[in-house]
Amino acid sequence: MINNKDLKEVIMLIAYREGLSQGDILDKYNAAYNKNLTKQSFSRSLKENSLKYEMVFDILDAIGYTIEIKKKI
Repeated sequence: MINNKDLKEVIMLIAYREGLSQGDILDKYNAAYNKNLTKQSFSRSLKENSLKYEMVFDILDAIGYTIEIKKKI
């Protein structure tokens, strides 16, 4: 089971399932949102777990995923 609080782990698990590298994810994000985020900056943000919610949402959107929030039962 993965730690849902570790964004790098979540994003890299999705990348693995989709056959994407970290660079592929960044390329898709940059293309979809007309950004110029460098691989070094992206990698550092993942490592430090310092991505903002909006960026996580956009990264997931760029690779065909979304965030769903549900109330615990």
